[in-house]
Amino acid sequence: MGTYGATWEYGGYNGCGNIHPIIDSLNGAYVIVAGNASGVFAEVEKTLKERPDALVFAVNDVGMYLPNVDHWLSLHYNSLLAWRAVRWLENTSHTYTHSIADGIGFDYSWHGLSPLFALSGYFAAQVAHIMGAGRIVLCGCPGDETPRFFEHSKRADNFQYGGGKSQYDKSIQTQLRNEMKRVPVFAEKIRSTSGWTAHYFGSP
Repeated sequence: MGTYGATWEYGGYNGCGNIHPIIDSLNGAYVIVAGNASGVFAEVEKTLKERPDALVFAVNDVGMYLPNVDHWLSLHYNSLLAWRAVRWLENTSHTYTHSIADGIGFDYSWHGLSPLFALSGYFAAQVAHIMGAGRIVLCGCPGDETPRFFEHSKRADNFQYGGGKSQYDKSIQTQLRNEMKRVPVFAEKIRSTSGWTAHYFGSP
C-alpha cells in the first residue's frame, strides 16, 4: 500500500480525493451495499424491513432501479454518468455519487484510493468502512457465478466475481481475503445475504 502523495489516511486506507468531509461521518450507521447479482432487490427489501434505518449504497446500474439510494458508487465512472442521467429522468431526489475519477462531476472522488478493490461492490463496502459504518451488509454481492439481475444465466465469458477458476477470479478473491486479514476491523463489520460472501463473512 503506497502513501506517497496521499492527502488523507483512515481505517487502513489512504488517498487524495475530496473525501475529507465524509471520513468517519456515518457514526456507526447500518449500511446496505446493493450489488448487481440476481436477487438483489429481494435481499435489499428484506434487509430494509429488518433495518428501516439502513443507508443504501447502490453499485453500478442497479442504482437506476432502486427506489431509495443514499450513495451511488462505481469504478466505471463513465458509465455512472450515464446511469445517473437515467435515474434523474424518474427521480429528482439527490443521491451522492462516488467514483475514482477526479474532477468530472461526482460528489466525491476517491482518486488515489489505496489499496483499491477490483470490484465495484467491494469498493462500495470499502467506502462505507472509511465513512464510518458500523455494519455493512452485502446484498446482491455473492462473489460467485450468480447471474446479474438483468440476465437469465451466468456470464458468457465465465467470469464469476471471484468464485471461478480463472486467474482474474482467483486474484479478486485473494485480494479480498488478504485485505480482510490486513484490516480485521473492516472485516468484522461485513455480513452478506447470499452466496460465497455469506459463507465467508456470515449472514446478517
